[in-house]
Amino acid sequence: MMFKDFYPRAICWCLALVPALLLTTNNFSVGVVIIAILLSLTYLKLNPEPLKWTKFDTLATICFCCYLIGAIPVAIADGSTARYFQGGIRLLLCLPIYLALSRTLIKRNLPLRPFLENGVVIGSVGTFMLACYQYFYLAMPRVDGFLFSINFGYLACSLAFLAFTLIVGSSKKILLFTAFILSVVSVCLTLTRGGIFAIPLILIVFALLNIRQINLVKVFASLAIFGLATTLAYNNFAGFQNRIDYTINEFVSIKQGQINKATSSGDRLQYWYGAIEAFKASPLYGLPYEQRETLNHQLYLDGKIAERASKIARGHAHSQYFEMLASNGVLGIISLITIFVIPFFVFALHFFSTQSPWALTGATFVAGFGIFGLTEVPLTSNAIGSFYGFMLAVFFAIVAADKHNQKLTVE
Repeated sequence: MMFKDFYPRAICWCLALVPALLLTTNNFSVGVVIIAILLSLTYLKLNPEPLKWTKFDTLATICFCCYLIGAIPVAIADGSTARYFQGGIRLLLCLPIYLALSRTLIKRNLPLRPFLENGVVIGSVGTFMLACYQYFYLAMPRVDGFLFSINFGYLACSLAFLAFTLIVGSSKKILLFTAFILSVVSVCLTLTRGGIFAIPLILIVFALLNIRQINLVKVFASLAIFGLATTLAYNNFAGFQNRIDYTINEFVSIKQGQINKATSSGDRLQYWYGAIEAFKASPLYGLPYEQRETLNHQLYLDGKIAERASKIARGHAHSQYFEMLASNGVLGIISLITIFVIPFFVFALHFFSTQSPWALTGATFVAGFGIFGLTEVPLTSNAIGSFYGFMLAVFFAIVAADKHNQKLTVE
């Protein structure tokens, strides 16, 4: 079998295996992404036809490259760590997947949807089983799978909305809706507030994207179901109840000006303040980690943040936005635009013009990660960064092929 015939089958299986193994194994999904990268590089190398570059390729390439490029100046200024490249390198490495898959899709149709749907269903069921095992059998207070509970919650939420958006135009609606529910339950068992609170926000984004066709009754019904499920979880699971009460008490403390009593939310607000001060100190390319730690200590001495918040390692901001603002300055803002804003609008606008279910899924997927980034720095995680880069490459490739076909139709 020639490689050009093997590659389409292999990339379809990769698309199924990445979500299937995402939370049910210890980083096996990262291994699949690496295989997809190597296969794509081989395809590009062996493809005899010259690569016809387009403006859309340039846009996609910018989105995959800027995160890494934006970290170069501060890494040089630091001179001692490659940690600054943790997020950007994974996105850049997924660029060959976009290039190879988009060229493949232009030449032939691939059964991407059934592979992704099956992978999401299998991954959601496996994630739910693992979450239940840890929560009910091992009596773990917070489910974490093979990751931290926060990262597990974000990825379970992402699986949930892949399942939810894939329902549109699918013949497996019941299976996908079941996968959505199971993944939502998995999110709740992590007690990760960033993941739990993201659920209604992503539902709202989905509704806004479908504002012309959306059935408002279904939207309010979905929110009502979420509210009912939250109420039932609050009344029946002590861990969930304690987490909600803890959150309410934190907000009360912050409102009363006792920010140091809010050990999670309050500290985050102080981390964000420290990140803003770091940006002010070096607005062009950001402040190195050691200098951020020194700055936070000075802020504590000046009485502007509490001692506990001043001791966070590397001045970590616990927000994708504030972290990149502090570590990369204006270049970080540009990077944020290329990893969240541009992809979201590319997919959203393509959906508005074509009603492509893939574009709808892509826009919702990116919006989810944009929301996760408010309270953590998810893209520096190995599993999360690889997953985001891989899926972004797939969605960009599909849109690129659609645009190519539209151009041929017009001509």
